[in-house]
Amino acid sequence: MKILMALDYYLPHVSGLSLTVERLARGLSDRGHAVTVLTHQHRNDLPREENQGPVRVVRAPVLGRIGKGQISPAIVSAAWRELRAADILHLHQPLAPALPLAFLAQLARVPLIVNYHCDLKLPPGPVNRFLEAVARVSQEFALNRAGAILNSTEDYARNTTPLARRLNRFIGIFPPVPDPLPSGATVGELRERWKIPAGPVLLFVGRFAAEKGLPDLIAALPEIRKRFPEALLLLAGENRDVPGETMGRSLSPLLNDPGSGVVATGFVPDKDMTSLFELADVLVLPSTNSTESFGMIQIEAMLCGLPVVASDLPGVRQPVLATGMGEISPVSDPAGLARQIVRVLESPGAYRRERQQIRQVFDLEKTFSAYERAYRTAMERGG
Repeated sequence: MKILMALDYYLPHVSGLSLTVERLARGLSDRGHAVTVLTHQHRNDLPREENQGPVRVVRAPVLGRIGKGQISPAIVSAAWRELRAADILHLHQPLAPALPLAFLAQLARVPLIVNYHCDLKLPPGPVNRFLEAVARVSQEFALNRAGAILNSTEDYARNTTPLARRLNRFIGIFPPVPDPLPSGATVGELRERWKIPAGPVLLFVGRFAAEKGLPDLIAALPEIRKRFPEALLLLAGENRDVPGETMGRSLSPLLNDPGSGVVATGFVPDKDMTSLFELADVLVLPSTNSTESFGMIQIEAMLCGLPVVASDLPGVRQPVLATGMGEISPVSDPAGLARQIVRVLESPGAYRRERQQIRQVFDLEKTFSAYERAYRTAMERGG
């Protein structure tokens, strides 16, 4: 099958969406499919076209930017060229040019499938409200023409209006999460690198963005330290080069204070993630709204034996509920978040599971097979 995938930002931009697409593209390529990823050239130093292993990546130059939004007429012409050789178009939303790409697929009679990864919620301001309105129109156009609509969980779909209205075409598929890589650095080396003393380590992994719940997590730390005075909050993730975000700058005074109990590592490469999970005592995913729909980092942590505290959001709560390997915390409630973190720290053994138990729930072969079935469903419904 010749699969054309399209999304706004692809690697080396790191997000849950870009990682999902990269893992999916490689997994399907390994199963004999020809996969092309069409995206924006979000950095000028990135090649316009390259092969990343078995996956072909095509990047369209960007004419201008409005916040996170990228203006690129070239992506439309590139899509038309690529569609002529494609069996199916797989859109990954939020995607700014979803409308023109879906329209071109209709013209070319190429079946369309839409991965609705999450809602789009931008920071306050008239420009962002305008961008959201444009994106909503584009999103609706694509969803109306999709032969199948995907998300990680039915829980999220039933609680998200654009999906809840279209459950007759909805398919829930867990994202592909590979086994952890052998670590390039030991736990001791990471402790030395980031000057982490003995004591419980609360780990956050992700972009420094407001919707990730960092202010709530930081506000919860003093309450946690009443029970565990040596507890330290370790923030692992890009905190500077995040398009459209200012959270890294706003947290700079705290991160520069050696007595704050908060340490920022910056981006952590995949080769060090296993030791990072072994270093921590609990992973915290305190997201605050529907821009988070699952949180693959939870599965990565669980595969390494690390329990999780996750927000009680549709989709986000599912890994903990499916495995029992953690606690669910109320949304945007620092006191409630602190209470659940303390509960895990007090009885860590109660939340640990064998890796094989986690892998049985989040089976890679089942995920890739489910995507192949979804493609066939969309193709049977016609281009």
